[in-house]
Amino acid sequence: MSAATDLYECDFYAWTQDQAALLRAWPEALRPNALDIAHLAEEIADLGGSERRAAQSLFRQVMAHLLKLQFHPEDTARPHWRGEVGEFRAQLEDVFAASPSLRARRAELAEKEWARAARIACRLLADEGHAMAAEAGRAFTAAPGYFELDAELLDPDWFPGTAHP
Repeated sequence: MSAATDLYECDFYAWTQDQAALLRAWPEALRPNALDIAHLAEEIADLGGSERRAAQSLFRQVMAHLLKLQFHPEDTARPHWRGEVGEFRAQLEDVFAASPSLRARRAELAEKEWARAARIACRLLADEGHAMAAEAGRAFTAAPGYFELDAELLDPDWFPGTAHP
């Protein structure tokens, strides 16, 4: 097996970025006729980009739901939100299993989505007229470090109000 095949098998995101870079570096004089290298490289890189965007979206959903669990004063939706968090975490683990290089970038990915997640949760509180919206808004501006990355966001057993293992 070649190194590229090995990379494809163990880290799809890294493989897409590597293959796109190799295509872009291919000397023009050696390229087969009519092969649109620039667009092929862009499309291959974008395949990996879709994995990155999926991870970011899942982080956003996990954080928004954890914030709802932390600040929403009513208990009725909690079981649903906990179930959603569990599903989003499982999907995120699937992305990380297919692309370990994205796991290595997890802090960056989570940080990019913090403001969006905070707006989603704060909007829900405000739309429902909860006094907690202002307090939550202040907490949300605390930056992505509000939840610990591995010990809280990614821990399948952690939810706001539970002790750390």
